[in-house]
Amino acid sequence: MPRRRRTLYAAGAAVLVLGLLTIFAVIRWTQPDPQAIAAPAAAPAPAVESACGLPGTPGEGTGGATSATWTNVAGRPLPLSSTDGPGRRDQHGPWSCFTRTPSGAVLAGYVIAMRIGLADDRAAVIRQQTMPGPGQDVLLGTVSNSSAINIPRGFAIAAYSQDRSTIRYRISSNSVDYACTTDVRWSDGDWRLVVEDDGSTSSGCVRGVPDAFTPWGP
Repeated sequence: MPRRRRTLYAAGAAVLVLGLLTIFAVIRWTQPDPQAIAAPAAAPAPAVESACGLPGTPGEGTGGATSATWTNVAGRPLPLSSTDGPGRRDQHGPWSCFTRTPSGAVLAGYVIAMRIGLADDRAAVIRQQTMPGPGQDVLLGTVSNSSAINIPRGFAIAAYSQDRSTIRYRISSNSVDYACTTDVRWSDGDWRLVVEDDGSTSSGCVRGVPDAFTPWGP
């Protein structure tokens, strides 16, 4: 074979090999790397902590409490918030599942105290929704005394953290105003009422209107 023809064949073969290598490289480059495929995005975490999935009121506001609707139970008004609780309501026992927010604390402090006096199964309310201790034991040994009709008129948060809150409620009873202080603690996924050693559900009630409060009530 003439040298020129062999040279042309060799050159053509080299071009063909180079072309195949280029195509192979492009194919490999465009194939997705199985390890590089992004994992599915994780579901966003709930905005607030709640045992029953309530959305809660964002931030430090109390809009969930102030926008609550009110229902009448044995002549006593109780607040209901679709955002902050109570998310579970036992007809005969506890009204539970509040959000770990200021609104949740405000709602829990009032609702739990009222259910202790109103619920048919008040022992279940006391055991499940108050902090264990001497006060809880005393309260379990008492009978319900719910003759007074208390009407909420307002509240003020005296202290708040995600673990404990102190709320002052303005209560009207027999046309007399009182400022009653209540403490709640976050325990086992919900707010629980702190009971005084003598079984009181409030750490103290003072006659008169509080200096400052957020209007609240039916």
